Amino acid sequence: MRRALGGILALLGALFIGIGLLAKPYIFNSLATVPLNQDSTSVSQGLDMAVLYPHVVDGKPVIDKLSGVKVVSTREVRGIPGVVKQAGVEDTDAFWQTTVKSQAEVDGQLVDLSFSDTGVSIDRISGEATNCCGDYTSVGDLTDPTAQKPMTHAGQVFKFPFGVQKTTYQWWDADLEMAVPIEFQSEEKIEGTTVYVFKQTIDPTPLASIEAPKSLFEEGAEGNVTATEVYSNTRTLYVEPVTGVVIEGREQINSVYEAEGYAPIAKTVGEIGFDDETVAQNAKDWGAKAGLLSFIENWLLLVGLVLGSILVAIGAYLLLKPAKAAAPDTATPPTARAARHT
Repeated sequence: MRRALGGILALLGALFIGIGLLAKPYIFNSLATVPLNQDSTSVSQGLDMAVLYPHVVDGKPVIDKLSGVKVVSTREVRGIPGVVKQAGVEDTDAFWQTTVKSQAEVDGQLVDLSFSDTGVSIDRISGEATNCCGDYTSVGDLTDPTAQKPMTHAGQVFKFPFGVQKTTYQWWDADLEMAVPIEFQSEEKIEGTTVYVFKQTIDPTPLASIEAPKSLFEEGAEGNVTATEVYSNTRTLYVEPVTGVVIEGREQINSVYEAEGYAPIAKTVGEIGFDDETVAQNAKDWGAKAGLLSFIENWLLLVGLVLGSILVAIGAYLLLKPAKAAAPDTATPPTARAARHT
């Protein structure tokens, strides 16, 4: 029994040592990788915003100028493993499709403002764009809502790398269609989860020019006018540093149309950010995963080696300890007992 127990303890000890030695090179690295089949939804909300509401009335396109409205933006991210496989790329890359539907509250009802659809290839560890698998973005409007064009992405698109550093990264901006520096600001806590705060400032930048109805700038005016979209933004991201996941994001957007001789018209102006439910769920889910990854990376080796060594030592002691010699029989021999009774 003693030898069997010693053997079991020695095997358990060797198992713990093996787990400890594999903690960083295998267990941590296999977990610190984004999934191919990502499936997530985040909701952002902005109050007192100014937006343009393009829609169709009696078969004709109409653009209403809304101000002081609530805007809700729902973003879904879905991984499509088949795209990577079809492109013949190793599974170090992932292809994620992200759709964003923006809506405004009008007379108590949410009406659609815009819808975008983008496909992005990313490195599964660094989170950087790789453009391996046919990246694209939607360019649809009221006349052709499903139109797309190829896109070359750069920098971080969905998340930061595992093991975020307090430095400057390049973060993709979909309006500029380029990556812009985003700088580390501070360290904070959200719902008990440590986050790094990064800030990206985009100065007013002219984007595309369009032929817009003059009535957009002057009520009752007829004809069209050339208008240029001028875009600026201050983006603040609160990032869980172990996983690189954005726990909370906020944007101060100022996107307006400018035409010579007219006052600028707001396309999207105001502050919008993750709603409370999205932030709380992100902090809960990714705070827990970060704790697990930190334990595996920083403590599992030590725990495995110490606990394993103790178990191996106890097991070896039980296996190698000599068996106790049989105690001498001090009982009176039967013949002696018989002699005393005769």
